[in-house]
Amino acid sequence: MKKVFSIVSILLISLFAFSGCGQTSGNSGNNTKKSPSKLKEINIGYQPGINHALLIIAKNKGWFNDEFKKDNINIKFQSFVSGPPMVEAFAGGKLDIGEVGDQPAIQARANNTDVKAIGVYAAGYRLNSILAATGSNIKSAKDLKGKKVAVTVGSSAHMLLSRYLASEGLKQSDIQLVNLQPPDIKTSFTSKNIDAAIVWEPYASSIEAENTAHIIGDGTNLKYDVNLIMANNDFAKNNPDVIKRVLKVYEKTEKWVKANPDQAADIISKELKLKKEIVAKGLAKEDFDIRLTDEVTKSLTSTIKTLRQNNTIRKDVEVNDLIDKTYIKDSGIQQ
Repeated sequence: MKKVFSIVSILLISLFAFSGCGQTSGNSGNNTKKSPSKLKEINIGYQPGINHALLIIAKNKGWFNDEFKKDNINIKFQSFVSGPPMVEAFAGGKLDIGEVGDQPAIQARANNTDVKAIGVYAAGYRLNSILAATGSNIKSAKDLKGKKVAVTVGSSAHMLLSRYLASEGLKQSDIQLVNLQPPDIKTSFTSKNIDAAIVWEPYASSIEAENTAHIIGDGTNLKYDVNLIMANNDFAKNNPDVIKRVLKVYEKTEKWVKANPDQAADIISKELKLKKEIVAKGLAKEDFDIRLTDEVTKSLTSTIKTLRQNNTIRKDVEVNDLIDKTYIKDSGIQQ
């Protein structure tokens, strides 16, 4: 009997000891945020375009690696041809941070992809260009009726097309819409398979330089394009200091680009394998300010409204559900 009692006593003491250890671990584990020492890799998506100059330059300068190498965190960059496939990567849990236009970002939120806009990598009225094939008689939106018009469906250029057509009372059903990725738009102008297109840099300037099409307009008075730095929401909430440090690298690069436009053009031209004059022309169209300003919020609100009216998104998206200013404010970049 004494032997049984001793065994029970030992078991109870062990149980209490184990519970005590578990409680201590549990208290320290209530904070689900991962420390930088536990984070091994940051997956960042971008596109090979002039709009993405800040990330491309920071990547080439090694500034992301410099920021995180002391924590043994590897930076993995993934290139995408446009925003929609990048959104798919976010939805599949393959990206932590990425750069997409406003329409793909809004559509991602409308489709319940848990991402947040934490900053802006490029903005402006001239980021997308409207091009007409060389030799065509297309001079304005009204001339597009019945014509083959290419655009990357779901991109920021797609939204500009809708507004450009609406400016002359036209709808997408009034044209032959051709869904193409930017490189294919360039090829299609060369082969004379399309009459017009809307596309971003460097494709617009490259197409014009080849004289297969010419620019007849942009987003002026139609759309202020906002290109967003997006983060997987779970990743951001679990790693707020990492997000703030990423934004600080963006801020550093923004200041450097503004102070060194010629060197910036050199880096971009080598990365994208483009003539420097084409890059310089494209860079002049960009507004590099990573802050989530009132103008950004106003533009996003307008874009959401248009997408909802066109039934491009099937439910309302609140701007405050799309953007999160916490990180950029806590980093001291924005008041």
